[in-house]
Amino acid sequence: MDVLSPNAMAVDQLKNLNENELLHRLQLGDIQAFDYIFGKFYSALCFFATRLTSDRFVAEEIVQDIFYKLWNKHADFTTLNSIKAFLYISTRNASINFLNKEQRKIKHDVEFGLLEDEFQEPVINEIIYTEVLREIAIEVNALPEQCAKIIKMIFEDGLQPKEVADKLNITISTVYNQKMRGLSILKKRLSGRGFSTLTAVILSICFR
Repeated sequence: MDVLSPNAMAVDQLKNLNENELLHRLQLGDIQAFDYIFGKFYSALCFFATRLTSDRFVAEEIVQDIFYKLWNKHADFTTLNSIKAFLYISTRNASINFLNKEQRKIKHDVEFGLLEDEFQEPVINEIIYTEVLREIAIEVNALPEQCAKIIKMIFEDGLQPKEVADKLNITISTVYNQKMRGLSILKKRLSGRGFSTLTAVILSICFR
């Protein structure tokens, strides 16, 4: 299945729009406004669906289908929060449907209701975790260029400081300084939950 993908130039142009302007353009069927929302949520939703289904390919198919549904309903949304709710709830429901079909556990409506109740809390926790990671990614991308690059190479690519220094042709002390600078900035910018999650990620890297 082909999927509409975000246009980098359009994203840059739309960054300065307020929520009402963005939604107005989406309601009018502006593909660039749709692309902006796609780029804002696609990766996070794929991560969320993968956590639920344990299948990255299936997760991407689910999320692409959800975005096609969003485009077909583009005139119905009045707030960005309503769009986000639609995306997460739809992705959750599609993931549950996939699991039901795969595991053949659903025999009738009562059993489906019971599974939904049992599934509710873990899914809510996954949504929170996904949104926190999205918050971290946004703030990392907003760091000074070299600082952001070093943070990503260490925490996303799993490189050691010496490897980062060699790849960027800088000293190890510069790597450490930029790393600490980045973490200091993130601590100020992130919510308490966001920095706690970032700390957990750092510890998991240090002790793996």
